[in-house]
Amino acid sequence: MRDVTSPSAAGGAARPDLRPDPETVTSVSELGYQLRLLRLAAGAPTLRRMEAWAAEGGTSLPRSTISNAMSGRHLPALSTVLAFVSVCGCPAHEISRWRAAWQRAYADRYMHSSDPVRSAPHVTAAPPGDGGAEAADEVDAEATDGVLAARIASLPLVQSAERLTALGPHRAAAILTALGAGPASARMALMPHEQTRTILVVMTPDLAAECMARWNEERVLSLVSDMAEDAAAARMTELPQATAAGLLIRMTASKRNTILTFLAPHLVSRLLAELSDDDALELLRTMDVRMAARVWSDRLLRLLLACADTAWAVDVLNAKDPGSLFPMLERATDEERFATFRMVDPEQRGELIRFIEPDEPRYWGWMKAIGKDSVTEAIEALEPAHAADVLALARQTWGPSFPDPRQ
Repeated sequence: MRDVTSPSAAGGAARPDLRPDPETVTSVSELGYQLRLLRLAAGAPTLRRMEAWAAEGGTSLPRSTISNAMSGRHLPALSTVLAFVSVCGCPAHEISRWRAAWQRAYADRYMHSSDPVRSAPHVTAAPPGDGGAEAADEVDAEATDGVLAARIASLPLVQSAERLTALGPHRAAAILTALGAGPASARMALMPHEQTRTILVVMTPDLAAECMARWNEERVLSLVSDMAEDAAAARMTELPQATAAGLLIRMTASKRNTILTFLAPHLVSRLLAELSDDDALELLRTMDVRMAARVWSDRLLRLLLACADTAWAVDVLNAKDPGSLFPMLERATDEERFATFRMVDPEQRGELIRFIEPDEPRYWGWMKAIGKDSVTEAIEALEPAHAADVLALARQTWGPSFPDPRQ
């Protein structure tokens, strides 16, 4: 992380007395204020210097973008906020607080506000008895969504999209919902990116996903990547699994990691099934160890054993509930099974051994393959009641003379 504690020509000394607090952010204006405060706390580096620092780290952060972010008038992209706080020297554990602050500002701007509805001109046929002349009629801002939807649906696609773009996202979403997924997706395909993204967030996740499923993956990836992660996850949950898996693997690692925290473990397991071994392992490696341990898939064991990062794979196996890991071992090959027993720590090994049924002759071979030394280590690592279970199993396997290592 960049050191911003000493004075430089690019700015003054850091100001520890200034304490920006992203937890207080509930709106775009408050986000801008806290970003301004953060820059001052970092010694007020010039915008040019901040742009250069970001470039050194491989990130684009133009001066105009920095200025807009601090203005409190424009909602910056999440990537802008993360780059901003990074060049201001925020420690890694603070990044998640700024991410959450951006999400609250995003929600306030697009999901919980009441957008004004602008009227839009609409040409209709003259009423009977008017001699066939055409008259201009202005769409009533107070018209019901159903009436307005019918009027907009009668326009050519391009003109219809333009009228929807002129409306606030909540009203536009309501009208598009009334039109249905097919007509809605056709019109949103012609609308600006930001307006489309906002409407998809305002829409119910199932309808938004039905619309997105009709577009090419590039467009969907761009839209989902610009959404707050919880909103993106809700809509990806409704997409076809192959589509959602393809989107996840193409996202940046940081975006993917945050979205995964909002997805149910059983869904993540199904998405893994849609990916090649290499992509599935990449997705797993993005996850927190505890999240990866919750994945339920027979394939998980094979992927972990093949992972080049052995330390990470061991952490996942040790974090996995033994009651869910043991059934995977039952269905694994002998080689995979015994490799797993060798990899896990003694306590986890002992918990797994406790699931072995001595009345099943085929399990006796498990004990012998695990080996006396490994079983002894497991007994030493377990709490007394569980250790007694493993010791009893060991004595059934090797005879009553098997020593209790705790004595």
